[in-house]
Amino acid sequence: MQQQTVLAAKQLLNQSNLAVLSTLSVTMPGFPFGSTVHFISDASTRVYLFISDLAQHTKNLSQCCKLSLTVFAENHAQNAAASRLTLLATAKKLARADSMSLIEQFVQQIPDAAQYAQLADFHIWQLDIVRARFISGFGEIFWLEQTQWYNSSELE
Repeated sequence: MQQQTVLAAKQLLNQSNLAVLSTLSVTMPGFPFGSTVHFISDASTRVYLFISDLAQHTKNLSQCCKLSLTVFAENHAQNAAASRLTLLATAKKLARADSMSLIEQFVQQIPDAAQYAQLADFHIWQLDIVRARFISGFGEIFWLEQTQWYNSSELE
């Protein structure tokens, strides 16, 4: 059962590229700040953001690297029991020179990002997932630990 749950959670992640990013507010200490962001994930289901240094969520991450990223199934607007995945993670800003291949992948998967790739204030942030909460339907709620998320044996 646990292996199927991990696979279903990763499938939901791979089927989307839009999420709600929640960071800890710098301007309103103690309050969460939510914003919509695009993301990509790689074969190991590591997640990346491509965000501007000028954005409020980036300023928040620069002060506290802890975040949550919530991904919804396509039909979430019509169905309160639709699948959703919340990743609890820490974020690390990558040097632009070291992340050009990720920027190219971002543009391939999200063509609108091409305009941002030309701007020097946009950087890739790598998320290191600490824990995930996966709701696969009404009453089907699971916590997935870091080892389960990254352990390739879960996928066999």
